[in-house]
Formats: sequence, structure tokens, C-alpha cells
Amino acid sequence: MLSPFLFDPLESLLAMPIYAILQEHIPIAALNYCLHLTKSYRFKLELSFNRKSKFGHYRFLPATKTHVISINKGLPKPMFLLTFIHELAHMEVMLTHGRQVKPHGHHWKFAFTQMMLPLLNNEVFTAEVLAALRKHFKNPKASLSADPLLFNLLMPPSTPGQLTVGEVEEGATFIIKNRHFVKVKSRRTRALCYEPASQGNYLIPLHVSVNLPADGT
Repeated sequence: MLSPFLFDPLESLLAMPIYAILQEHIPIAALNYCLHLTKSYRFKLELSFNRKSKFGHYRFLPATKTHVISINKGLPKPMFLLTFIHELAHMEVMLTHGRQVKPHGHHWKFAFTQMMLPLLNNEVFTAEVLAALRKHFKNPKASLSADPLLFNLLMPPSTPGQLTVGEVEEGATFIIKNRHFVKVKSRRTRALCYEPASQGNYLIPLHVSVNLPADGT
């Protein structure tokens, strides 16, 4: 059972920013369910700039005992919905188990799956996405980008002319936010990359958009 963590009864859900955010950013067929779900928790929902390394983030601020969920504002509505439930499941696990369990262990997988089950219908998702979701939730991944089939269905194609890490040749240099990297080797969902400036190695998701140096090297 999901743990109760109620809003102040004097607060009006319709007057809260969370309502406006969800109304604008998730499929309309999922709105009532998500609003019902949020009644069980007290948290702050924020829109974030479009981070390239993650779609959403949950954090607990001990000093103020505040739960905060931030989600990239540019996500397509089905992806925003999945990200919202993904992060809400993290909050449920924190409230129930604290920091004593793995972030994406079986407790989180169970919470995420249980929260998503009522949404797995053709009023919320297309038939193609729904089939991929049902397969995904047999063992949900820590990141949707780790499920290439589902990710490619949920995220629109990259802007014409815009490269992704997956499209960069091994050994070539690319740029992310003014940082230069050399692609070493592609893996299933990420690429091993080297940053000369920091002399560090990084695993970067294949879907991340990049630029090439002006000289093309």
C-alpha cells in the first residue's frame, strides 16, 4: 500500500502550481488519475530546463523536510507522464524505506509499476507505445533511455542536422555545452567518452544531442 502523506486540508489542489503543470504537460486522459495520486503526497513540482543527461529528478531536502520533483519542460506529454510517475515512485520509496534501499532496486520497481498500471490503456498511450510499455514494466529500467525501443517511440526524432552521440564516429571529437569530448566506444545505450580537459572518462547516453567542432575534427 502506498504510504499516506497528505496535503494540508486547507490547500486547494486546483489553486496549486502542480495542477497547472500537469494539465499542460501530460495526456489529458491521465490528468484525473495523476491529481488523485498527488493527494497522497506533499511535494514541490518544478519545471527544469531541458537537461541532456536526465529527464527528471527527485530530491529530499532534510533541512526543510521538503520533497522536490523537477522534470524537463520540453518533454513530449507521454514522456513527461512517465518521468513524473518515475520520480513520484522515488518519493514513495523514500517515505516508506528512507535511504536504506537502492534507488532503482526492487522497491522502486514495485512502486513505479503499481503507480503506472492504471495508466496502461489506449486512452493514454497509442497501441504501439502501450505494447512497448507492457514489455518495459516486466522489469522497468532506471532510465527510459536504457530501453531503446520505448525511448524511440516516446521521444521525437532529433532536429534535422542535429547529431547525437550515437551518430558520432568513434575517435571523433564532439561538443556538449562548450565541453569537448572524444568518443571512444559505443555500448548498448551509452558511449564511453574521454574529456581531454579533465582527463576523465564518461558514459554519455547515445540520444544526447551534440555539436561538432568548427574544423570538423
